[in-house]
Amino acid sequence: MLAVFEFFLKHSPEAFSKGEVILTGMLPVWVLWCTLAALALLTAVWLVWRRQVLEPRRLLLIWMLQTAMLGLLAILVWQPALRIDQLRTGDNIVALLLDVSGSMSYAEPDESRLETALALLNESDLSQALESRYTIRRYLFAGDTQAVDSFGEKPGTAGSTSLGDALLQVMGLSRSASLAAIVVASDGSDNSGRLDRTMLSQIAAFGIPVHTIGMGREEMPEDLELEEVLLPERALPGTSLSASVAVRHDVAASTRIKIYDGEKFLAARDLELPEGTAVTTAMVDFSVPDKGHHDLRFTLENLPGERDIRNNSRSRVLDVSDRTYRILYIEGEPRWEYKFLRRALEDDPSVNLVTLLRVSTNKFYRQGIENPDELEDGFPTEKTALFKFDALIIGSIEAPYFSREQQDLIRDFVSIRGGSLMMLAGPNGLGDGGWGNSGLSEVLPARLDTAVPSFRRERARVAPTAIGRTAPMLRFSDDPDENLTEWNELPEIADYQILGALRPAAVSLLNIRGQQGEQPLLIMQPYGRGHSYILATGGIWRWQMGLPVEDMHHETFWRQLSRGLVTNVPDRFELSTRIADDRISIQARLLDESYEPVRDLSVTAVVSPEEGEPVTLELQPAPEQPGLLQAEFTPESPGLYQIDAISRRGDLPMESSALALRYDRGDAEHFGLRQDRTTLETIADLTGGSYWQPDNLDQLPDVIRHSGAGITEQLLLPLWNAPVFFILLLLLKGAEWLLRRSWRTI
Repeated sequence: MLAVFEFFLKHSPEAFSKGEVILTGMLPVWVLWCTLAALALLTAVWLVWRRQVLEPRRLLLIWMLQTAMLGLLAILVWQPALRIDQLRTGDNIVALLLDVSGSMSYAEPDESRLETALALLNESDLSQALESRYTIRRYLFAGDTQAVDSFGEKPGTAGSTSLGDALLQVMGLSRSASLAAIVVASDGSDNSGRLDRTMLSQIAAFGIPVHTIGMGREEMPEDLELEEVLLPERALPGTSLSASVAVRHDVAASTRIKIYDGEKFLAARDLELPEGTAVTTAMVDFSVPDKGHHDLRFTLENLPGERDIRNNSRSRVLDVSDRTYRILYIEGEPRWEYKFLRRALEDDPSVNLVTLLRVSTNKFYRQGIENPDELEDGFPTEKTALFKFDALIIGSIEAPYFSREQQDLIRDFVSIRGGSLMMLAGPNGLGDGGWGNSGLSEVLPARLDTAVPSFRRERARVAPTAIGRTAPMLRFSDDPDENLTEWNELPEIADYQILGALRPAAVSLLNIRGQQGEQPLLIMQPYGRGHSYILATGGIWRWQMGLPVEDMHHETFWRQLSRGLVTNVPDRFELSTRIADDRISIQARLLDESYEPVRDLSVTAVVSPEEGEPVTLELQPAPEQPGLLQAEFTPESPGLYQIDAISRRGDLPMESSALALRYDRGDAEHFGLRQDRTTLETIADLTGGSYWQPDNLDQLPDVIRHSGAGITEQLLLPLWNAPVFFILLLLLKGAEWLLRRSWRTI
């Protein structure tokens, strides 16, 4: 098709899309328009004079054909031409980038992606066409970018890919040389974690077109990939967790996901992968091991005949802490919920429930306190006192009891400290306690109506929502069907509170079915660094009274809900890690007792591999980020790494923190094996380039020739002698002759 187009019009479609058609005749264009009008008029006069030969309808048809032919001749006399800018031969550089990362070695049916790319860039018509007009610079890239004189026969493959960094490094040539275009042969994989919107904007800002050649298949029916495993970083002993696993597949299939703690089997689940769905997501439940850092491995059973099963496994490190979390519960009146909640949590080693029970206007009964001075004056009025706790529960107590400053303090407890707030229903709770008009109204996950009483003493049955059925803190059994059955068999509660509309970010975890229809009972939403909850009942204690004495559903509910409130609450000294380009970066965030950044502390981290000598690192302050310190190191071998950090003020040790991570060298290259066409097309579109398939590169040299970057020259390419015009003249005159012949006028 391209050859046919060029035969008729002498130039390529790309030339016409980039250029401008003009008239180069000596006379101005207005003379042409006058000439065309005169020709049309003279032809009409002549045909009218000959009207005794032909009837009017036939005369009109002949007039149109003759006018078109004469008009086309007049246009050709004005010498139409194509004005276009193109790269000047010999004065520009075209960079060829070859991806030599591990994924490029994947064996396609006939040869590897790398072998196909080498053939394109070394021996094809493409390479010859480019070398005849431009200076060619060649680069190999994976984790790093390297300039080479030639691509050779088959470069070795590397264990990571940083496509964005490679483009930025090569584009730096444009500051000192005329870089006209970049051609990249890659499968689009970038596992550096840095190819984000910011980097894409930096790439586009150079104004150099990047032409991407997509290597590899977009669909691989013979391959399964465990694309992602989402799991909390921390958990408490004796709880259950749900891991979200995402499996990429291109055909319908059945598989099984297994979870191991080292060599110890933890759990498994059968998965059905439906047709027409590229990624299937499922939840896998398992019981949390004992305290310590656990190296968990998630593994898919491979498909029959699957060639590369290295992308069927992923590792995650779970920190099971023996720390005791503290929850402050303030209640406005003695009631059964208070008594049974305390009883449910008194034997939980992971949660210390501190309670303030109002027994008179200004007098509280304290339980669970660390020392006689704690909460001596009632609810805290200072950040340092409240921020010692990880969660706050407010029962049936009216909002005006808390001063405006205390309400602001509670808001900061959630948004700044990152704690969890849970409000309970009651005669003086939620809307009936004026909380809808308080300074905390925006923190709560639902709007509260304070105009009419909302507390109902009516029986209702509790049931988990679709989201609640997947929440670990609301699970009585690891089997989904059995868990739902146990919920349905619980006694009814005897009171609840009607809530207003849920906030946009809020979700309902439990609903009730009562006389008012279905109502949300347990809802939550994120707010700042923390979360807020509403449990719109004060009657969970009914489960304890309505079930046999040995039944543990009431205790299990409160223990799991309390642990859910505190598990992911941030500490004052927290470590985090990131792996990129075979380097591990460590970050430490330091906050004071008010959870404000600390500037005068230093941090030392000791990194201990499974095998080998520990490495000691001094973390350095991050620029313009108070309270954040960071360091990097290059691991010598794959395996589990333990990081122990301690903060100091001068020589005085202050606090410590620890975490573990697994490093698998080159592991990322076994994932994302399918061609990432979206990334390649995005880069091409943002830079003014094009995306190409390896078997359709005929037009690429012509597209590069008309690049907007580099040193260009302006050409006028004549069009008057294009075959299409002479063919049109013959067709117009031939059509007139055939018509006259059929009318027997010649």
